[in-house]
Amino acid sequence: MLLKLFVRFHPASPGFHPLRKFGEILSASDLNLRTFLMGVLYRLSAGVCAVHTPAAAGSRQFASFLMGLSAFLVASFGVPTTSFAVNPTLSDPTLTVSTVVGGLTQPTCMAFLGPNDFLINEKASGRVKRVVNGMVVATVLDLPVNSNSERGLLGMALHPGFPEFPFVYLYWTESSTGSDSTVVSEVGNPSSAFPPGTPQPLGNRVDRFVWNAGAQTLTHDGNLIRLRAFQQDNNSVAAPQAGNHNGGQIRFGPDGKLYIQIGDNGRRGWLQNLPNGPLLPPGPDDAFGGPAPDNNHLTGSIFRLNPDGTTPTDNPFFAAGASIGGEVGANIQKIYSYGHRNHFGLAFDPFSGNLWNAENGDDSFDEINKIVPGGNYGWIQTMGPMARISQFKKIEMNFYNPVTATLGTLQQIRYPTTRIAYSPALALSNLFALPGSTYQDPEMSWRYAVPPSAIGFVNGTALGANYAGSMWIGEARTTSITGGTTGTFAGGALMVFRLTPDRAHLDLSADVRLVDRVADNGTYPPPVGTNPATAGFKFDGRESESLLIGQNFGVATDIQTGPDGLLYVVSNTDGAVYVIGRTRVSPP
Repeated sequence: MLLKLFVRFHPASPGFHPLRKFGEILSASDLNLRTFLMGVLYRLSAGVCAVHTPAAAGSRQFASFLMGLSAFLVASFGVPTTSFAVNPTLSDPTLTVSTVVGGLTQPTCMAFLGPNDFLINEKASGRVKRVVNGMVVATVLDLPVNSNSERGLLGMALHPGFPEFPFVYLYWTESSTGSDSTVVSEVGNPSSAFPPGTPQPLGNRVDRFVWNAGAQTLTHDGNLIRLRAFQQDNNSVAAPQAGNHNGGQIRFGPDGKLYIQIGDNGRRGWLQNLPNGPLLPPGPDDAFGGPAPDNNHLTGSIFRLNPDGTTPTDNPFFAAGASIGGEVGANIQKIYSYGHRNHFGLAFDPFSGNLWNAENGDDSFDEINKIVPGGNYGWIQTMGPMARISQFKKIEMNFYNPVTATLGTLQQIRYPTTRIAYSPALALSNLFALPGSTYQDPEMSWRYAVPPSAIGFVNGTALGANYAGSMWIGEARTTSITGGTTGTFAGGALMVFRLTPDRAHLDLSADVRLVDRVADNGTYPPPVGTNPATAGFKFDGRESESLLIGQNFGVATDIQTGPDGLLYVVSNTDGAVYVIGRTRVSPP
């Protein structure tokens, strides 16, 4: 029908092409009109495809043509596509959400170059794309990534002096093949095209690139740090290798330093509070060494580096590392905090300058933490508040792991849950204490895993004075077991938190159930042998209802305030960037 309309109302002329003409019309239209027309086109094709009768075969062929038309327009004219999953919603009628850009491939992180102009990472393609006014205008870099599990192109940050210092920093997992791979074993490349190489077990890396605005390119300028990515701990016959717990978020702080987070990557050594390794009697962590944090075991931490990759002399463990010396000592000097299991969210409070993260437990006690210099956050000796360690132990011991066919594994069966302490005092005594370190309880936790993902702050009053300075957190899951597709976290939730007047703590006083700083979701205790996927345990939204602000945002991997003061949410699963603003009020 659309094609017939173009042929009918446009006179035939040499070189006239209806598809190209339609693309030109869309390209000349404003963003809302383009999105609307593309949506009509998509729904026309989807509606025709839904007819399943022999008589409809020709219609379905036309629908295939319409879908091809969509792809042609995007490829030829940069027409933005929209995620046509369930639309995200907000519970506050004074707020509105719309799609900035869709059609992305697993986006993870964004960085604003200016108003309506940003770079965005794609996890599995390894591409950095530039989006201007809601349109993808260029692919500025294409890296050879391994995107198995939680690997891939994960983090991005601009130099604090950008654009005078035109540096873009990327956290990514390198493929061993020189091209994109999803094979768990194909990670790390000793002959990397981006020197230096990353021989296994390395593979995660943070590199600096130079932005050329005219050419719209990123050129490799050097490596800051190489980190562990390869896991082969023979935890089960079915899955001896793993590609998770890479962290990946990077941020520049108000002090001009680069903060880098990595998960435990399956290690069981000093930085997981196991000074003697995972086994009894004491020994190495794995076939690559450990338990000391040499280059192959530098995990479970947040690092603080200068923009050129050197180590700041005022880091909390700089003196301790100097006294140890060697590779291990140099690595300890880079550490800002440790005892982290895995974390996807990292953000600085724009008002106080405090650093916050969202951290994932195993089956229990996901956390929100304020990160302090020299902080030890307790993993693997505990998750959640130390006073709840008995619950931590019982949950992790009683759950049945269907992959390893064992009770309570903390993912790695080489350190059993039976070794978790029974009392807070014993757990504290078991911590590996670097000189000057302090144990830190979380600011907020969930008894059973939720799990949280991206974290960001509203900087300004563009969403209304009520939201100025508020903290927003996304979810790393799009379904809720307890409520199916209509549960609290269904479709990927957003939660909003307020801070105390001094911005030193979360203010949870509005919900009496959270005065203990724990959302007691799920049924406790779980019977011995409970599968954590059973309804009523993990991914339960109870006692989080007062925090819920949005649903159907997919897995949010980045949340940032843009130059316009609005809040931008990167949805990995929806392939989209959403923007949250204030509902317009018509004048009287």
